[in-house]
Amino acid sequence: MNYFPYEVLEHVFDFVTSHRDRNAVSLVCKLWYKIERCSRERVFIGNCYAISPERVIERFPGLKSLTLKGKPHFADFNLVPLDWGGLVYPWIEALVRSRVGLEELRLKRMVVSNESLELLARSFPNFKSLVLVSCEGFTTRGLAAVARNCRFLRELDLQESEVEDYSGHWISCFPDSCSSLVSLNFACLKGEIYLAALERLVARSPNLKSLRLNRAVPTHSLQRILMQAPQLVELGIGSYLPDSHLETFDKLKTAILKCHSIRSLSGILEVSPYYCLTAIHPICPNLTSLNLSYAPGVRGVEFIGLIRRCSKLQRLWILDCIGDKGLGVVASTCKELQELRVFPSDPFVGKSVTEEGLVAISIGCPMLNSLLYFCQQMTNAALITVSKNCPNFTRFRLCILEPNKPDAVTMQPLDEVLYATY
Repeated sequence: MNYFPYEVLEHVFDFVTSHRDRNAVSLVCKLWYKIERCSRERVFIGNCYAISPERVIERFPGLKSLTLKGKPHFADFNLVPLDWGGLVYPWIEALVRSRVGLEELRLKRMVVSNESLELLARSFPNFKSLVLVSCEGFTTRGLAAVARNCRFLRELDLQESEVEDYSGHWISCFPDSCSSLVSLNFACLKGEIYLAALERLVARSPNLKSLRLNRAVPTHSLQRILMQAPQLVELGIGSYLPDSHLETFDKLKTAILKCHSIRSLSGILEVSPYYCLTAIHPICPNLTSLNLSYAPGVRGVEFIGLIRRCSKLQRLWILDCIGDKGLGVVASTCKELQELRVFPSDPFVGKSVTEEGLVAISIGCPMLNSLLYFCQQMTNAALITVSKNCPNFTRFRLCILEPNKPDAVTMQPLDEVLYATY
């Protein structure tokens, strides 16, 4: 392909999108290395200490989107020292110093200070996307700086991050001219939110497709938001508690009926065990993704009522408190299920799922290829059955809450676990 003009090769390389493929392309020859170097706009760094910011900028001068990972995965279990590192400020400072036209920044398990967010917001006029996954070290002051200065912001995602809530008015810092939002996720925030400003922001964002709310957004406010954003594709519900006025519940049902585009539902972070979830039943037939891993109040009859209406589900995250019976309903209903994650609610209270639920899923969901399963007990026979019923697993992680517990039937060691956890 070296006989093609430089411009043609550069255009061809635009269609090579995966990081792995672009890495391979850059090794073919010096010309391809040069073209790939100058044309790559998206860079992924799996370890923020594997390379210096200056070297990355020198290697890819056209960088516009940067993804960084900091602390290792076991930091989620408090197994990493507090002063381990993972600071993003040196990266942002280097990007600013080199005058990189950064538009997207995605961070995972990194320490993000208010100063770093303020520097980011001031220095990149075309900045569009900020995703912080399991990050820490910043407060709503930093969020206010991003909202105030990033005029073309399309995505603000605070997924499972630790944010100090000093003021719920950060949401009001979005200027009245801001109408570009496509995705907004602040479900992890624990403090109050300025509801009037949130509703105005949603009303002037016609392209908003993904919205995940925190507990501070009550049912009556959720109803008004949905009336203004029927185009939503992904919805994360914060508080779902009964209102003293039945009229509010009726208005919520009416608002949800207009949301024909919703395909992903998550949250329901706070729900009364006696509060009927029938208001969201109308959107269940269209759902392809359901995440109830933070909804301990949804179980039993309420859970079964939801799942029986979700026949198109491809991705389901739930808590183990739904029991083997609940998994049986999933198996009989969700024939297109491809990914299932069953998280522990409280391993010391009540009975969680067992090998019976896992076997039922393997029989009823033949398209399943990704599984994360926390359980109290397991058997070798069940694991053999699952491997036969689901031969196309790309990811299978089995977590027994009592690691030394033997086969629940034969009391023999769980030898098959060695072959199941890949």
